[in-house]
Parts: sequence; C-alpha cells; structure tokens
Amino acid sequence: MLNSFYDKFIFTNGLKFRHGNFFLINLPFVMLPVDALASIAEKGDKSLDLAIYSSVKASIIGDVKNQFRIDFGIEGEKGLEFMEAYFSASGWGEIEKTDLDFGNARCLVSVLNSPVAQNCKGVKRPVDSFLRGFLAGIFSVYFRREVDCIESKCSATGDAHCEFVVKPASEFNFENPLTRDQLKTE
Repeated sequence: MLNSFYDKFIFTNGLKFRHGNFFLINLPFVMLPVDALASIAEKGDKSLDLAIYSSVKASIIGDVKNQFRIDFGIEGEKGLEFMEAYFSASGWGEIEKTDLDFGNARCLVSVLNSPVAQNCKGVKRPVDSFLRGFLAGIFSVYFRREVDCIESKCSATGDAHCEFVVKPASEFNFENPLTRDQLKTE
C-alpha cells in the first residue's frame, strides 16, 4: 500500500512502470530525493527562482489539459480537488485551498509539512519556486486567465506552515519585498 490516492491507480492499472519510467495515467514522473530540490531552493538566487517559477508555470499551463487529462470547464472544482490530492499524495505536503474566488481569480493555498521547506537550512526568504509555478499554472488554467503566485509564509523561515497567494499580477503590491523577490517587476 503506497497511499490511498496512488493505491486507486495501482488497482485500476493507471500507475505503470515502463522502460525505466513511471507513468500516472500516461503522465511521466520521477521520484527524487527532496534534498535535490531543497539544494536548489536554498541557494536564494532570485534569477534562478524566477526562471524555475516561470518555466514550471508555462509547462503546467501548456500541458494540464493534455497531461493530467483535466478539463476544468467540465470538471470545475472537482478537477482542482484532484490536483490538490495529486500533489499531496506525491509528497509535496498537505495542500489545502482556501478562500477560492473564481470570479476574481483568487485563492489562498496552505501547505503543511512542505518537504522542500523542511529541508532548507538557514534561509531568510520563502523557498518553493517549484510549487509556486505549479499553483500559478494550475490556477491560470482553472480561472481561464493568467494569475501569479507568491509564497507569503514559509516554514523554512520559521512560519508554522507555507502559504501561497494566487491572483492576477496587477493585484499584487510590488512595493512589498516578498512580491518583488518572487515575481517579475517589468
């Protein structure tokens, strides 16, 4: 038994290992040590963090419908619940969306026990550009308009949990150092 999320896919033959690769409903994925991601995250390189965030966001926007086979227009919030369960079951921490506002394209996402944050040492700013990119991409597809994401709280910096703010870029306060550090200011 892996966990209840993946067990369903094992039972229905939706999780496969072929030619040295894992596939979940034909979506290729890898398992890797958290330290590999944490070592990148704790570098504190703003340019690298922005490149990771932008690349992950663009990839998710381009592939969420095809790769994950989710059509938010048909599935609505059920599709979001699947994505929440997928990332939680895949070891990204306990992910929970709150304050979802479809009309204004806003959401808060809390993550308890983020493995990336827990494995970063001596950082002074939020670290999870990978998860920010995933969330920005998923919610851009869900809201059917581009949104961005900043990590407003991070357990790596001493907060009890990580918290992510998702909303249109024009609604972020770029006077705030957290926003300036995590998003393009052009």
